[in-house]
Amino acid sequence: MSQTIDCLCPHELTPADEARWTALVAGRDDLTGPYFDVRYVRAIATAVPCAGIARIRDGDEIVAYFPYQLRSRVMQPLGAPLSDYHGLIAAPGAVIDFDALLRATGARRLEFQGWIGPAPKTDGVALRRRVADIRRGYDAWWDAQDHEHHKFFKNIGRCQRNVEKDFGGFAFTWERVTPEVMDWVLSRKREQYRESGMHDVFGCGWTRTMLDALAADDTDGYGLRVGVFRHDGKIVAAEIGLMGGGEVHLWFPSYDPAYYRYSVGILLAVAIIKAAAELGLRRVDFGTGGEDYKAPLTVDQGECVEAVFEPKVALMRRAADVAIDALPMTRCRIAALRLSLHRRVSLIRATETSAAGWGRALVSLGQRFMVRRSTARSAR
Repeated sequence: MSQTIDCLCPHELTPADEARWTALVAGRDDLTGPYFDVRYVRAIATAVPCAGIARIRDGDEIVAYFPYQLRSRVMQPLGAPLSDYHGLIAAPGAVIDFDALLRATGARRLEFQGWIGPAPKTDGVALRRRVADIRRGYDAWWDAQDHEHHKFFKNIGRCQRNVEKDFGGFAFTWERVTPEVMDWVLSRKREQYRESGMHDVFGCGWTRTMLDALAADDTDGYGLRVGVFRHDGKIVAAEIGLMGGGEVHLWFPSYDPAYYRYSVGILLAVAIIKAAAELGLRRVDFGTGGEDYKAPLTVDQGECVEAVFEPKVALMRRAADVAIDALPMTRCRIAALRLSLHRRVSLIRATETSAAGWGRALVSLGQRFMVRRSTARSAR
């Protein structure tokens, strides 16, 4: 394999590169949605610390691009942990030397979650992509999902009637994301992180700047949009999504807890699906999370992969793994703990680029571990 790899700053992509990128995406049925659009890279690149583009040639032909960020010699997809899907922007059947990719960028390993298409050969976790298929319109989607999950959809109807009875209905809008709506959504997301003990991905600052950059993109058919429920002018629920490639990817949902019993999050998702169908979009992507409400609203759109690729050490055990294996647990619990720990450290690595940020995150991680350990002991 005689491949050469150029490492570019994102602003060094030429119009010819952008045209080639777009052509490569168009030649792949699996690279659907807004994350693979070159406009995503163009919008967020200046906000993401240590951003780069690997341009891969086979002879004189450009066969692939890979947008990435470096964190202490660990390569991650550009925009991680917010970028839910990623992979090589490559021609069908292209074979890429991932060892050479790491050498070219100075990285010692590649970690990813939500990889679509040919991935490095390494052990990983298979994730399922869930989408609401609205190619035949909203009514056809409703009928198909209602047929499979009638009890769930019957409950949606009951919640809608309760909203009408108690509030006269909520006003729904599908709109561009203003700073005020962004503040409303993210403040509630951050409160959820604090309450759950999860790492606050917006505490680092650059992730909010990244979303602001996408909100500022006024390209027709691309960029941030938000579905909003309001009552008497007050926001009841809102979900920010990223639109592009004929679909919308639902990204950041928030709602006022005072309306919890009305299942406003589910009602809002249904309203967004209807709005997307009326716009002529093909799919509403719900991501890969395992939340119970997703299955009745969606169908399986295929597999993506979560894994770590590190050359020549696939059979080696890291010290953390050895320590975990020494604990008196079943193999299933060991695997779950290892995966949970990896995800948390990867999340911190992606967002925190300063020593102070790492310090705060690790203290929080330790506190959460101690709380969960104490809870587990008391439950015995």
